Amino acid sequence: MRHRQVIRKFRRSVVAGSAALAMVAVGIVTPTAAFANTSKPNVDSFTISKWLAFPELMLCLKYSVTGTMTYKAVRYGPIEGYIDYHLENLQVTAPKLTVTAYRYDSASHGCTRKSTTWLKLQVQHAYKGYGCSFNPSISVQFPFAVGVGFWPSCGEKKLGQWTSDYGAAGNWTQYNSSARIHFAQQSWYQSQTSPLPKPSCYGVMVRYHVYVRGIDDTKDTGQFAICPTPEW
Repeated sequence: MRHRQVIRKFRRSVVAGSAALAMVAVGIVTPTAAFANTSKPNVDSFTISKWLAFPELMLCLKYSVTGTMTYKAVRYGPIEGYIDYHLENLQVTAPKLTVTAYRYDSASHGCTRKSTTWLKLQVQHAYKGYGCSFNPSISVQFPFAVGVGFWPSCGEKKLGQWTSDYGAAGNWTQYNSSARIHFAQQSWYQSQTSPLPKPSCYGVMVRYHVYVRGIDDTKDTGQFAICPTPEW
């Protein structure tokens, strides 16, 4: 009987010691919520291709704007049930603008595929936050410059813009591999159960001042949205 009692006491002490060690281990490994910080590079390409008619000048412009928006999608947390999201180093990289002149047909009230020329062309190629009230800080690399200029439906706004003058021609390309337009980061601090953030969009606009013999006219393309689609 004494032998059996000693064995039982020994087993109880081993079980109690194991439980105590398990409690210590849990306390060391999970004192707070787990972290899952990430930082992912993202690239969103954009292509806009449209026609713009100048009936009084008997001329149409076929134009396209292409480029890429690069940024990092950064996530901190969750920390106590919240996640801190950021889009960092947002920039439009080396955008390219091409323009070709075609004849306007007054009978059909449309653009033809017959080539023509302008006498002079002035171009304002500009970027900003898409909405009138979305005005993120902007910095640029040459040949773009930061200045105040026209933005469709919003009046005068601070823009990253490249303004150029060109002589008589029927087509033209504006491109510089080092051109950059940088925007301030976007950020959100929200519950980890909330949907992923939906970033604000940026916009591009081109304004053309076209001269032909004896007459000139100015029109803009309106603004087109460039929206980040981050992978977190």
